[in-house]
Amino acid sequence: MTESDATPEQILDLERFTPAETALYRWSPLGFWGTTLAVFAVSFGSFALIAEITGRPHLGYVNAAGAWQLNTVSWIGFVLSMILTTGVALTQIGRRRWETERANLLAAMDTQGRAAANALCDGVPVSWRRYYWLLTVFGFIGGLIFNIIMTDAEAVTPLEYIQSIGLWFLVFSPWLYAVGMRAGLSLAREGREMRKLIDRHVVIDLYHLERLDIFGRIGLAASGSWLVMAGVLLLFIADPRQAWIAVPAIGLAVLGGVVALTNAVRPIQRKVHAAKAAELAEVHRHMAQARERAFAGDDAAASALAGLTDYEVWVERRPEWPISTSVTLRFSLYILIPILPILGSYLFEKFADRILSGGVF
Repeated sequence: MTESDATPEQILDLERFTPAETALYRWSPLGFWGTTLAVFAVSFGSFALIAEITGRPHLGYVNAAGAWQLNTVSWIGFVLSMILTTGVALTQIGRRRWETERANLLAAMDTQGRAAANALCDGVPVSWRRYYWLLTVFGFIGGLIFNIIMTDAEAVTPLEYIQSIGLWFLVFSPWLYAVGMRAGLSLAREGREMRKLIDRHVVIDLYHLERLDIFGRIGLAASGSWLVMAGVLLLFIADPRQAWIAVPAIGLAVLGGVVALTNAVRPIQRKVHAAKAAELAEVHRHMAQARERAFAGDDAAASALAGLTDYEVWVERRPEWPISTSVTLRFSLYILIPILPILGSYLFEKFADRILSGGVF
């Protein structure tokens, strides 16, 4: 499909723009990891600065055992900073994935689908720009409502609120809500576009099913994104001393990762299954014709029947799920991600204790 024979709606979908989260990485001279760390440093660094300047509350305290410990509000600020950073980073990770897999995605498409696949790799459809703006506005409104609720819950005046750590929540929570909503929209949009590409344009060639491995990797990336965000959210409840909470939460996170992977590859599995069924139906038709001639003593028909039998077995054994060995191995490692918050929360407090109060691990 070219722009000359596309409808106005299709042309609008082929035109793309770069969202602010991706533009941040494009403009930054720090690279991916440097920019990601900078986002976290600005977010949690400002939290720590406001906490220490206002002292309402301080970042942490010395507990009865003489060890330095983060207070609950500081831990919430740390987790929210992680969520903000992860939401921004996942958008860029998705963009890098499409750029890396562009050639493989095009190879799996028919001629008409390559323009749409190219556009998917280029960014967000211009027709979706208003939705991104709307969610940004809704995110800011949600952040302001959150601060109003916090002010009421703490029974403080607005002036008292901004003279405490509430100032940080007032500044950053609107951005957090907006980034979260936009990230969710991006995942939904990409999933919708990918399903349309699969339904309309994926070429199923039983001799080259390895070309479909790209969709297994896409499913793995979707699962990885889910597990990373779930791991960050688990920081809210991560406590190795409360296994009755942590273990079910980790189980649900892993289950969500499995669902994300299977939902991404199931449309391909259905198409491969249908292609195999159609091929087997054709093989069985030819086998029925050859069988009659073979029973009549036709040697050529008997030889053809043997060949068709071998081909039938080959078709039946063709894999339906586009999940390679490397994808399986990497997914088995990804499911460990939700466990990291429990270990990370312990190490973070011990590290802070060592740095700020001279304690030991």
